[in-house]
Amino acid sequence: MDIYSTEEQQIEAIKRWWHEYGKAIILGSALGLAGLFGWRYYQSEQLESRAAGAEAFEQISRELASGGSAAFDRAAAFVSENQGNSYGELAALLLAAEAVKANDLALAQQQLEQALAGTSDAALANTVRLRLARVLIAGNELDAAQGRLDEVTGDAFAAQKHEIQGDLFLARQQPAEARAAYEAARSAGGVGENPALTLKLDHLAAAAAQGEQP
Repeated sequence: MDIYSTEEQQIEAIKRWWHEYGKAIILGSALGLAGLFGWRYYQSEQLESRAAGAEAFEQISRELASGGSAAFDRAAAFVSENQGNSYGELAALLLAAEAVKANDLALAQQQLEQALAGTSDAALANTVRLRLARVLIAGNELDAAQGRLDEVTGDAFAAQKHEIQGDLFLARQQPAEARAAYEAARSAGGVGENPALTLKLDHLAAAAAQGEQP
């Protein structure tokens, strides 16, 4: 299962956004990613502190892109040192995504839990809970995944929540419930075509036609 089916695209969007606008942040702009994730940040620190944090985050982002355990260690240290601010939260999301690529689900879960504990932004918290649910499903921690999924609220997250619920039902070998959840995700969509969701529905339909378990 591609547990970060859309998250990898979001992480790449963070990197592209940072490359284009990072200089403006260093010069004093607030860090705002509402257009990407539906959540907002506002940095109230003095310009000098903000510039240092921006530069450090940019360095961490470059190191993570290059890979390697040393980069993971430095990123984890940066997250710990920047709990409760936007740079630490973004770094945690980046590190979690890279950890998933490296099949280190424990590290991904740790970073997402840390980001969740440190944020006071409701929309970001919902985004993190959705990612946590995917990671937990991949690790076969299905009850824990259901718990995180149940915590997600708001119409803006309905489509993703239904789709991940479908993944969870599928992991529990409940194809009928999975199909219903995927259909609910498609109905709640509102964000354009979702090829991954279409493939899941097609797979379930084909399996049902052949009398097979997905």
